[in-house]
Formats: sequence, C-alpha cells, structure tokens
Amino acid sequence: MSKFENYKDYSPARLAMAEQALLTAWDSLSSFSGDLVLVGGLATKYLTKPLNAGAYHPVTIDVNFGVTIGVSSSWYPSIQSNLSAHGFHWNGQRFHKDVEGMDLYIDLLTDDGESDRGTVAVDDGLAVSVIPGIKRALECNRLIRIKGQNMIGAEVEQLVRVAEVGPMLALKLNAFGGPEGRKAGKDVHDVMHLAMDYLDGTTAAIEGFREELRVENRGARLALECLRQYFDGPDALGPMACAAFRMNQEHRLPERAEESLMLRQQCVTLASELMRDV
Repeated sequence: MSKFENYKDYSPARLAMAEQALLTAWDSLSSFSGDLVLVGGLATKYLTKPLNAGAYHPVTIDVNFGVTIGVSSSWYPSIQSNLSAHGFHWNGQRFHKDVEGMDLYIDLLTDDGESDRGTVAVDDGLAVSVIPGIKRALECNRLIRIKGQNMIGAEVEQLVRVAEVGPMLALKLNAFGGPEGRKAGKDVHDVMHLAMDYLDGTTAAIEGFREELRVENRGARLALECLRQYFDGPDALGPMACAAFRMNQEHRLPERAEESLMLRQQCVTLASELMRDV
C-alpha cells in the first residue's frame, strides 16, 4: 500500500508494471482465486470508466489482495512459494520485487471480524494485515476480464475478482481516515474516482456505499466516521488532502485558487451524498 505525495509522481510505467504483476500473480495463484479479491488502486482503475487524456486518472504502484482468513494456514506457504517463483520475496509484511530499479509490492490483507488494526500471524512468518471491510470485499465483487502483458512480456488474459464499489469506498475511506489511516490524499483521489467515474454511474456507487451500511459492513461504519470527521467543509482535511495530491501541492497558490476550491467542494458534495439519510 505504498503512496506518493503527488499525483505527478505516479508514472504510466509504474501503473503498467503493477498491472503486469497482477496478471502474473493472479495466474500463479489460480488455485486459490476463490479466496482472493483485488482491492486497492488497481481495483479503482478496473471499476471506473476510461477517461479522456488530460483528466486525472486512477494511479497505483502496487497490487493489493484481500484474502480469506478462514483458509487453512498451510495455504499461505503455497502463496509464498508461488510468488517467489516469479521473483517476489516476503519482506516487511509484504511481497517485494525489484524491477529495473523500481520497487514493486504485493500486499495481502484480511479481516478477522473483530480487530480494527494489527496482523494475523500465519505459517513461514507471514503476518497478514487486518483491514476492516476486507471480508465484505470477498463477498461482494465482480469478475472483470483483464488483458495485457505479464511480467515476462507474454500477452495473457485473466478473469479477476475485483471488489465492488461499495466495499471499495469503505476501504478507501478507511485507508485515509480509519483506525490506521495515513491521511494520504491519494486515497481521497481514489474515492472521487470510484464514486464519480464508476462503471455503472455515480448514483449506483453512492447506493453501493449505503448498502454496505445496511448490511453492517464494519468497515463502512468506520468510513462513515471518517466522512463526518474529515469532510465537513472545503477546508477540512479530506478535501484539502485531495486537492494537495491532485494539484501537486499547488492548491494554495493564488492563481489556482478557483480550481482548488472547485475540487474541494466536489469532495464535500460527494461526502454529503454518501452520508445522506444514514
């Protein structure tokens, strides 16, 4: 779950590298695909409509998988051995590979149904991060056909389970302002994409989040607290973080004041819609 401070720091080459890693990893872990779901920045990309050149796009530099906590612990060494066969090695609670001097990561996330933070220790020393709402992402997802090159340059096609927009909005809001939220503007950037550019439309995205509240996704409850605390006006932390990220820390320049305010007001309007009638 690596993040840069500015939108400009996310290059198309890094996004392509993450997509190649996804296609490689999903294929190598095909025996376990029923217990895996794609979350994170790549999920945001695949859940949203293609955008015109010059528009802000979903960006990422890593791959995040939600995993079922109830699987046998003997399953995890298989993940480790399969990914290590492709050059990914367990280091600092995540899989890492150096690709032409660039760091590439694959993260495993789970949900024990109780904890708001921490890790679950598994075989071979793997400590999988606990993230509220991953359980719901494993239950509510869609299959998306992804084509492209894998990490050795072969043209491949994979049918990938991608967490649906409701669970994703909850996860992204928690990544920003939840129990272990890092207040990174990139997460609000993703929330804006998920809601405003969702494949089935903004109304469906907002309804998807409200459904998570209705089914008592515990991640959604925390996400609602995040909205109330950090999105109560254009100068609040959430909107300011999004503007700082997208505008590469130029959001307070006088010559960009109108653009900054418009973006921050969009964040507030979206937050109000997500919280309406709940």
